[in-house]
Amino acid sequence: MDPSHFKRCKKMSSWNLLTIFLCLGLSVNLPKNASAQKSELLQENTTSDFSFRSQYQQMFLHYPVQAYSLSSESKTLVSDTKRLRLSPEFTIMDSLMIYMDIDNTLIHGNYLQSPEFFSLWQPPSYNDLLRLEKFFSNNQDLFLKSSLHRLFLKIRTSKLTITAGRQLVRFGSGRLWNPLDIMNPISPISIQGSDDLKGIDALRVEYFLFDTAVISIVFEPKRYQNNDDIKNFSGENINSAVRIKVSMGDLEVAGLYGFIAHRHTLGIDLSTIFLNGMLRASILYSKPETSPENNIPFFQASAGYEYTFSHGIYFLAEYFFNENGLHYKENLMDLFLESRTGSMNEKIYRGLANQFLTLNKHYTAVALGYNISPLFRGDFFLIYDFQGMGLFINPTIRYNAFENFDVSLSILKAILWDNAMQKSDFAPFQKGIIFYASLSWHF
Repeated sequence: MDPSHFKRCKKMSSWNLLTIFLCLGLSVNLPKNASAQKSELLQENTTSDFSFRSQYQQMFLHYPVQAYSLSSESKTLVSDTKRLRLSPEFTIMDSLMIYMDIDNTLIHGNYLQSPEFFSLWQPPSYNDLLRLEKFFSNNQDLFLKSSLHRLFLKIRTSKLTITAGRQLVRFGSGRLWNPLDIMNPISPISIQGSDDLKGIDALRVEYFLFDTAVISIVFEPKRYQNNDDIKNFSGENINSAVRIKVSMGDLEVAGLYGFIAHRHTLGIDLSTIFLNGMLRASILYSKPETSPENNIPFFQASAGYEYTFSHGIYFLAEYFFNENGLHYKENLMDLFLESRTGSMNEKIYRGLANQFLTLNKHYTAVALGYNISPLFRGDFFLIYDFQGMGLFINPTIRYNAFENFDVSLSILKAILWDNAMQKSDFAPFQKGIIFYASLSWHF
């Protein structure tokens, strides 16, 4: 688990990996703080700035499973993931920005063609408007691809901001669960952090009504039946959302309406300072517009409180309610199990997309964080599944080896009690200990 959770076209032609790595070589020769230095190109009445940042990240994962999907036998899954991210950025007078994240990912492992691998390392791409990736190898032994993780153009004025392209769009104030985060939802037990979420291909408009109020409109066109030919684009799948956020002293209120994955959604989010900490709450109502057996409305809600003590310990407590738990929606569970076999179609997509998928209804979490020294930080959090009687435990320690270079080690473990009402979400973490070690270098 990334500790940041707590604080927190046409098919593209292939590009030459050699060129990308040559670009990396050029970036290494820049000064140490190259990300903060920009070359200025002075033109008549115009100032243009260019910056180039790079990040190398490597993660080793050790993952024992009781019933491996391809053999139903006990197996230890291992992967070594290396990723080079190149991030050029071009701005003109702070009014126009073009930003790009180019990811080059190489994975070695013993489970690269299994559902376990795809659920961890391959984000869903069904019905994506833009196909911004190129596979060089995708077999049992080696996974190698280049992709545009982010690619957007942003126009800014004093009152208006317009962003178009592949971007991250997140709503809601919750730290672990965000019911209103329907454009880019992320599970609190995800190994990857929010920065690693694949963005959406959207047009986002933000208008600042006054200093304490902003209205956001998001328009996300999608393909229909994952059609390869963009010329056959249909308006059948278009996600859209409108949010208004208002600040009134220590209180922040946001209201949202959206039509997402053929669901009408209506939500409200509140956050305020309480006893020198931050109190948050949100609720989302969804009404699916699908087949009669799947169009039952449902609520999702969360509430939480976070506080940093005077001696530096960070504390977070949060509760999550999901009326759409898979154990309580037989038709939804059928779609979920079908998707786990690698199948995907319009019916599955509309049933599962853009929401938090949990087996049960009631969860609570506690998180703690502390800077042990200027170089060491420890984070610990646990989630309890009430109906599955399962406890998910995730300690992490991070070491800042030197400037812009971090090393971390995390452990995932679950404890399950007998006589549970339902199977727990955390059952896959019960056998043995899952651990992953990672390093991240920004240069």
